[in-house]
Amino acid sequence: LCKLFGVPEDNYKTKVKGKILSELDFEREIDFYLIDNKKEYKCEVKLMGKGNPESADAIIARASDVFVADKLSETNIKQLNSLKVQWVELRSKEGYKRFEKVLENLKIPHQDLGINVEKRLEVIFKEIFK
Repeated sequence: LCKLFGVPEDNYKTKVKGKILSELDFEREIDFYLIDNKKEYKCEVKLMGKGNPESADAIIARASDVFVADKLSETNIKQLNSLKVQWVELRSKEGYKRFEKVLENLKIPHQDLGINVEKRLEVIFKEIFK
């Protein structure tokens, strides 16, 4: 999604592992971060389907700022909204486009999606899977 929306590489990172902060405190593994002015927004990705709504609870455990999911229930959406968590539901019609709203809300620099999404995806997939 970051590549699709042209987020500069300085504004996201994906190679993140959980770490021990002290004997009684630890940081859970996060899928990726969006970064603006040195502020890091925790982003969780779950491809959970409609039959596994408790997977959305991962955002609470990780104190995530953004949740990208395959499918969200109405209850999930209400919960995310009440927690002020930015969310994207990929399976909904053109749901991936909501990521632009997330980027705008967090003031993360990005490019307009444009009309040639499939061509952009071909380039991105070649880069990712080389």
